[in-house]
Amino acid sequence: MSIDSVLSQLGFARHDPHSLEAQLDAMRRDVRRIGRALSRQVGHSAEDWSDHIGDFGHDAIRQTAHLAEIAGAQARRSAQMVRRDPLPLIAIIGTGLLLASLLRRR
Repeated sequence: MSIDSVLSQLGFARHDPHSLEAQLDAMRRDVRRIGRALSRQVGHSAEDWSDHIGDFGHDAIRQTAHLAEIAGAQARRSAQMVRRDPLPLIAIIGTGLLLASLLRRR
């Protein structure tokens, strides 16, 4: 009787490192290790992307506020011009209505 047979009867069988079971166990460990590494990498990448997206959002908000300010100033200037001399606005509106009615007849 060999030590291997005694150990196997007691439930302490030695595993051959080249057996299929040992190779599968090694592959499972490798897959778990790779999965953890990928998780860490994805987490770091997500943090980097969220920082970039946050910066982009802040820049977009700043630019939008600036454009809204410019548009408001233009609207105020236009309103003042119309109050001073409404004739050009009336001519533009009349021309637009005339053009729309001519195109509708076709």
